[in-house]
Amino acid sequence: MFNGRKIIAVCLPKAYERISFRYISALNEYALEKGYTLFVYQTCTALYGNSRNDKGENYIFSLIDYDIIDGIIIFSELLKDKNIADKIAQEAAKHGIPAIAVERPVEGCINAHYDYGDCFEKIVRHIIVDHHLTKVNFIAGIKGNSFSEERLDIYKKVLAEQGIPYDPERVGYGDFWDYPTREVMKKFLADGKELPEAIICSNDVMAITACAMLADKGYSVPEDILISGFDGIEDEEYHNPRLTTCRSGCAEMCRSMIDTFEAVRNGGKIPDEILINFEMVKSQSCGCVKKKPNDSMLMIREMHDRLDGYQQRISDMNDLMSYISTVKKPELIHEGLKDKEMFNNSFCCLNIDALDSEMSADTECEPGEPFTDDMIMVYRGRFNDLYEPSSDTEIFKRKDIIPGFEKYIDMDRPVIFSSLHYLNIPLGYICLNVDINIVAYERIQQISETFGNGFGNVRMYNAMERLYIQDPMTGLYNRRGFYQLVIPEFEKAADEGRKMAAVVSADLDGLKYINDNFGHSEGDNAIKTVAAALVHAAVYGEICARFGGDEFVVAGVLSEETKGYSENFKKRFNDYIDNYNRESDKPYKVAASIGITCRVYDTSAVDELIKISDDLMYEDKAGRKQIRSRPRS
Repeated sequence: MFNGRKIIAVCLPKAYERISFRYISALNEYALEKGYTLFVYQTCTALYGNSRNDKGENYIFSLIDYDIIDGIIIFSELLKDKNIADKIAQEAAKHGIPAIAVERPVEGCINAHYDYGDCFEKIVRHIIVDHHLTKVNFIAGIKGNSFSEERLDIYKKVLAEQGIPYDPERVGYGDFWDYPTREVMKKFLADGKELPEAIICSNDVMAITACAMLADKGYSVPEDILISGFDGIEDEEYHNPRLTTCRSGCAEMCRSMIDTFEAVRNGGKIPDEILINFEMVKSQSCGCVKKKPNDSMLMIREMHDRLDGYQQRISDMNDLMSYISTVKKPELIHEGLKDKEMFNNSFCCLNIDALDSEMSADTECEPGEPFTDDMIMVYRGRFNDLYEPSSDTEIFKRKDIIPGFEKYIDMDRPVIFSSLHYLNIPLGYICLNVDINIVAYERIQQISETFGNGFGNVRMYNAMERLYIQDPMTGLYNRRGFYQLVIPEFEKAADEGRKMAAVVSADLDGLKYINDNFGHSEGDNAIKTVAAALVHAAVYGEICARFGGDEFVVAGVLSEETKGYSENFKKRFNDYIDNYNRESDKPYKVAASIGITCRVYDTSAVDELIKISDDLMYEDKAGRKQIRSRPRS
């Protein structure tokens, strides 16, 4: 449970596509009656494995908190990556959570599926028996496919029962799709062929194609030839004539799944399967329902309005992505989005290291790792009437889902989660709590891509900026980065007065000896060791830089007068070097000379302090009789 409500996790692709949307709507309606809230974990791809975005989309399932889940529904047939469903089921089993897999069996899950065969037999009997037809053609799906072959066997069975000989010439394979069906229909309608009285199709797509081919040839449905389909797709609702078809008992399936969770929760036995019948719908294409003209203008207007709105949102998304891409600080994101309705009732939550991580697009993430324990909320849309615009980011624990969950989330509506990523680099997630309507759900992908690509661009910009100011070998700042960061700090210190300025000059001893005797890779190792020692010694946030070769500078403004800064810095630095030399087992010793200036900062130039520290460093080097012949440039 979470916030006093029982939680059902729903795992599926593309919540905004018709089949997923229908399931979410039906589940939520019955879930409310039983006191459940849906947490929907959705992907913006079907996870076929042929998209580079698939890995980034998969991350959303790592967000599932099994400690608060009371039941989990995996739409395993819709999620084409079978490994994902298997992993979710395994985690559910570990936590003792009942899990249901819809349509494709998954080990450890209750198998929920439809009785396709029973309903398809009803529709075949209706066409052949109820309409008293004997010349009935059949368009199967993919040859060898279990669903397709089952339907072909049912066709043969009903023919045999009615004493009608099976004729292979009356059968074709349309592969469940448009183009292959057209080829089958060409064969059926070829010159010299006897026209069928009816054509039974294995799905609605093929039935709609068959109707179109008949119309092209001047035949009318159902006056000349009866047509039937199967599966009740959205396109059928706009077809003229409406198809005689079979529709899934979606609502019944959803009720049965939630009732199963309730039964298990109350100590009942976990069933092996949930079996739901399809429903046959007699309609216009077989003549059982009188045809009437569609209000084509109304449908065109509806589609035009949706397309117009979609195009406007695409334009908005591109503008907003450009805006996000220029925002270097996430806390400024509100300014550009606060008046944008497409982001209403949405949260954008980033990993704490999303914009500065070293992870590349080729980095592999282990399960459970895509999201950090601490998250940063960078955008909160207008949630109902509680919108409180703020430019401040908010750190929160991932287990809390979003900050202020109980205040902003209406648990009578599904809570939808979608991954934010740039290619397969995990950035965070979005959380939406929108009304259940298809237009609102269509925004899910757009919002995900806007934030994901926008912040991905910020991340890439930051990476390029780091390359511009960072030394690639040591990870310290280069000379350019050093001055870019230190000068503003020193200028601020001069304005405030009585601030301590510390500047350290360091130089690796004996680099030429190491290079000449052990190779340049060992010389690089010695340089990186000195760099690490300087970072270890700089405990007050000082800026560490490699000016070039074996020359280093460290500088910073101390918050208060720090006694013994020089001695303590040298001790930390030398302790690190000594410890390295003891444990490295190298045939040489790493050593460095150091000079440190630490004083109340006035208006001295940074270079003046570096020069003083440089002179002290050379005195240190001279005292150890390791003076280099060349001066510092």
